[in-house]
Amino acid sequence: MTADQLEAQRAEFLEARKRADEARAAAKQATKHKKEVLQRYKSTLRDALRYAESVTSSDNRKLSLIGWGARRTGKRLQAPGQVADLRIEREGPGWIELSWDAPPKETGTGRVRFYEVQRSQFGKDEWTVAAGSADTSVRLDNQERGVEWEYRVIAANKVGRGMESNVVRAVL
Repeated sequence: MTADQLEAQRAEFLEARKRADEARAAAKQATKHKKEVLQRYKSTLRDALRYAESVTSSDNRKLSLIGWGARRTGKRLQAPGQVADLRIEREGPGWIELSWDAPPKETGTGRVRFYEVQRSQFGKDEWTVAAGSADTSVRLDNQERGVEWEYRVIAANKVGRGMESNVVRAVL
């Protein structure tokens, strides 16, 4: 590679960096503008809602005339359901990758906030937390080699925890 070719690549990189910086600045400005417009919209909407409720004295019959219904009673958050189909995706010396399916969205179960991955030595009933995940997969490194491990996953949110998943077993 000649010095001229190297210099041309350097110039190309500097130009690309400059364009990326300009795009980043434009995106930041556009995001700021979007937030300002949204704040004005929310304020206007909030004022209109307060006015409508005031004029109708929050009378559900009158509110229904303008297409509004009665205020909904809040739903109580429920604990999530059971994680489904825990499986080993890949494994190697001292590590394992697990994945699972989120609990089905059934009536009476809540949204999952995080998953707790637990492990236990085969034959023992002493489960310990191996990892936490907001996603439906995890890679566990630094697992003791030559030990037969069992893994399970539990979905949780601020209300409580779901039932334990199926168990998978591996010797790493």
